[in-house]
Amino acid sequence: MRGEGHVYKRTSTNLWWCKYYVRGRPIRESTGATTEKEARKYLKARMHQVGADLAGIKKFIGPKRENIKICELLNSLSRNYEIRHKLTPQIRSKLKPLDAAFGNHLAMELVDDSIARYIQTRQRGFRALQRGNEFSIIEMALRGFKPVSDATINREMQLLKQAYILRRNEVGEGPAIPKLKETNVRQGFFERAEFEAIVKHLPSDLQDFARFDYLTGWRKGELASLGWNEFNMETRELVLRPEESKNRESRAIRLTGELWEIILRRWKARRFHGPHGEWIISPLVFFRTRGRGILVNGTPIKEFRKAWNDACKAAGLPGRLFHDFRRTAARNMRRAGVPEEVAMKITGHKTSSMFRRYNITDNQDVAEALARTQEYIESLPKERRTPSSEEGEKEGLR
Repeated sequence: MRGEGHVYKRTSTNLWWCKYYVRGRPIRESTGATTEKEARKYLKARMHQVGADLAGIKKFIGPKRENIKICELLNSLSRNYEIRHKLTPQIRSKLKPLDAAFGNHLAMELVDDSIARYIQTRQRGFRALQRGNEFSIIEMALRGFKPVSDATINREMQLLKQAYILRRNEVGEGPAIPKLKETNVRQGFFERAEFEAIVKHLPSDLQDFARFDYLTGWRKGELASLGWNEFNMETRELVLRPEESKNRESRAIRLTGELWEIILRRWKARRFHGPHGEWIISPLVFFRTRGRGILVNGTPIKEFRKAWNDACKAAGLPGRLFHDFRRTAARNMRRAGVPEEVAMKITGHKTSSMFRRYNITDNQDVAEALARTQEYIESLPKERRTPSSEEGEKEGLR
């Protein structure tokens, strides 16, 4: 009967199939059973789900949605980032362990325990797990990945959550994803001498890129996207397009001093020889030139972690971050007396709270503040002044 569905066998397979209706829509699917008895049991379970849907107890999912794998969710997320021009090497690297651990899992069957096992394995690393040969599928899938910080795990879990949200109409909200406490909040910055020590060891095609970032505090991706069509060479004004800004707001700055000198150097360097000796004019302000690891002149600046780490080691400052230039610029502007709202327009911080997070107070700031406080205290009278008798009488008349 139509209301109860029925089972049948296809000639091309040994498996039994079933057909039933959900709100008037026919659904056909394999039961995975080789006997009619098992097939009817599967159909009966399906009809219970259909009944729950009709009663408004639980929405019917259906076989297509049940068979969606997590790798499909991650692929959808990757395409979404690519469409929005946000798919960076960092995001790709954070998607890899997720795909390795969960890719073949059904999206609707991922449970909280699997999330906990993933987090534990990412924290300790596969080699640190001491349980003989008894490893879970998730642990084995992550055996080629090194242990990472809780902050990195949070970023990975955030991507997994976004993948579920993107297709929540099909697979629901997904499992509960905990947020780990991050204790490694970075607070690095560069003194001028430290910056100069590092920048002189960078490849020549990255030196002006680093200098511009040190002075403005712009994001690396924003600088890498700068084209000559964003400059007005007569007014010396640079306008960052909204689509290249992280907060989707345009920014404009007028170039003076060292910033203008950097742009003049880049203007002269914009012409270079192509692979066949022809002259090419780069549309980008900052780009890579042919050399170690760079095969073609004019290559856009993307990832240069190795060159950066080598420069830091050569300068005797290993472990420093390029992103610390952003913090340094915020601090230098505050020290120079630049109003907060003006500094935010330069760096591109959208909120005061985020700017203050980057505007780091270091030991030198504290020492200077204490010195100014002591100077003020020293200027105060050291003895209590006792009023004269005449002053006392006048005070009493008031």
